[in-house]
Formats: sequence, C-alpha cells, structure tokens
Amino acid sequence: MKKLKIATMVIMALLLILTIVSLLLGGFMPLFSIAFGLLFAYYILVYGLIYLTNKIGKMIFRYVAIALFFLPILWSLWDWENLLNFLLQGIHLDMK
Repeated sequence: MKKLKIATMVIMALLLILTIVSLLLGGFMPLFSIAFGLLFAYYILVYGLIYLTNKIGKMIFRYVAIALFFLPILWSLWDWENLLNFLLQGIHLDMK
C-alpha cells in the first residue's frame, strides 16, 4: 500500500500543476481545469481511503482502494473524450 500511496501523491501533484497551468492559459483551457480539479479532488478521496486502509487493515478496503486508483486511468486510456464529457457535464467536446 505504500507504493500506491506514493503513486497517488504523484498523481495529485501532477493534477494540481495541470489545474493551475490550465487556469493560467487562455481560451477554453480553463474548462479543462475544471476536469483536472475534479480528478484532483477524486484522488484526494482515494488518498484518504488509502490512509484509512492502513489504519484499519482490512483486505477488502485495499482491493477497493486499488480499483478506485486505477479506474480513471483505465477510463482515460479507453476513451479520453468520454471521460472529459463526464467530468464537464453539459459541455460536450467533439474531438473528431
């Protein structure tokens, strides 16, 4: 779980940087900062679950934390456009 905790911290740092940079850019890039900010908040919750898992020590929570960690990553690899459409409810970007 220590490796997962470190990986979550790295992803949170990258998402924080992406959120700040996309806010500073012009055009429609601040829209992406909303998506990056939501993913950042999601990984904060995953980090909290990992922290609680280390305190509780139940195996089912470890499997749930691992699944929740990899869910957005796999979803973005599968279909990045759908992930953005889900995060930006009401703003549908057509990337075709």
